Amino acid sequence: MNREILIQEDYLDNHWKMMVCCILLNQTNNKQVRPVLSSVFELIPDPLSAIGCDPERLAAVIKTTGFQNVKASRIKQLSQKWQEGFSDVTELPGIGKYGKESWEIFVNDNLKIIPTDKKLSAYIEAINSKSSNSS
Repeated sequence: MNREILIQEDYLDNHWKMMVCCILLNQTNNKQVRPVLSSVFELIPDPLSAIGCDPERLAAVIKTTGFQNVKASRIKQLSQKWQEGFSDVTELPGIGKYGKESWEIFVNDNLKIIPTDKKLSAYIEAINSKSSNSS
């Protein structure tokens, strides 16, 4: 079964970047977000640089994803909270159901959840089917 590679899979080793991607994916899709990611992470390679980044500059980089001013603000707020610490991913600004489900799947390796997002569901289905075929 062919499936689209999710952006989260590209950031398994950097959970902050994965959550930034979840904010960028809000109200859009992989095709809109993928082209801007290298520019985003050149501008803000880590939470500290995001906190100090001019929100208008960040908004200009992510403009094609829509809602760029809201997303730029949320990325800065998320990064601040990331630096302060959190006990649950939903405490992070801008992280709603999709971000929580992504965290469960890609960070907590919880493949038993039933995501509301169809691409996350397809990912779990593909992974579960692959592991049952190899057993």
